[in-house]
Amino acid sequence: MKKIFITALTAVLAVMSVNAQCNEKKGACCGGFTPSWFVQFQGGVQMPYTPGDKGDLLSPAWAINFGRNISPLVSARIGIEGVNSKVFNAYTGEKENFKYATGSFDAMLNVTNIFTKKYCHPVNFYLIGGVGCNWSGMETKNSSKFSPTVRLGAQVDWRVAKNVALNLEYRANNTNDQFNGRLESGSHDWYSSILLGVSIVLPDRKAVKDRSGEIDALNAQINALRAENEALKNRKAEVQVVEKVKTVVEKEAILPNVFFSISKSNISKQQSANVKAIADYLKANPEVKVTINGYASPEGNAKFNQKLSEARAKAVADMLVKKYGIDASRITTTGNGPTSDIYPENELNRVAVSVAK
Repeated sequence: MKKIFITALTAVLAVMSVNAQCNEKKGACCGGFTPSWFVQFQGGVQMPYTPGDKGDLLSPAWAINFGRNISPLVSARIGIEGVNSKVFNAYTGEKENFKYATGSFDAMLNVTNIFTKKYCHPVNFYLIGGVGCNWSGMETKNSSKFSPTVRLGAQVDWRVAKNVALNLEYRANNTNDQFNGRLESGSHDWYSSILLGVSIVLPDRKAVKDRSGEIDALNAQINALRAENEALKNRKAEVQVVEKVKTVVEKEAILPNVFFSISKSNISKQQSANVKAIADYLKANPEVKVTINGYASPEGNAKFNQKLSEARAKAVADMLVKKYGIDASRITTTGNGPTSDIYPENELNRVAVSVAK
């Protein structure tokens, strides 16, 4: 039995060592530990440690386990193993077949993760310890067919895909002599299983962060900008007021501002109405010259924002000249780079400010 287990384990480890690096590159490795549920389906052979030729006592065995990877080091599972077993009856000396089933709760220690903090390996080695209950269909001197059991074992787990792993497990169960029909002796016996299986891993879904507050804040900013744009469209009355007070304040008048999208210097359809208001003012006051100051919000690269502020000022000047026929000699442009001083909100500092002199 030991030779079979060692041979099988050596073969699997050899294949794993060849493919481990390849599987990690293909994404079979998770990139770090994530708590997860798993289901294991296993099949193999079982053999009790009773008198007689051990080769004659091998019988098929099946198991299914359901568990959870709780932490990088600890996993837990519940499972059931069984189907068939063979023994040499202690009283008759004859080989007998009988059904059996073992239910257990197992704790699993990931030995691989003890030695590294990477927590992401195509191949993992586990030590297993568990307790449970055994049922045997073997005829005994005791009327009860149930007995407690203790389990020890080891498992090699090979992650072949993101959520799929192959496993090879050796387990030894200690139970009473139910397996050789000598319950009245009060002694205990062992039986071993070697199982090859597949694990389906079900990682927990990551909680989706509630960003409704951020969305509401952005919507409020958008609504505020829209309201301001609507107000800017109707500033002709303000232009007239500027014209009236010009005799009192002979220095300068601030005309409607032109706002831009982030990293953009083109004038939107809505903002072109503000450029038209500037043009109307300049046509009504042919002696007035205008200085167009371009700005950018402070986010990002300062050198890029400087060029962007210059492009925004030039975009307003070009529309005044080309679309509305304003003499280019009456227009001066300057790029003032990034700023947070014009408006309290950075988004509103993506602007071209026109000052009439």
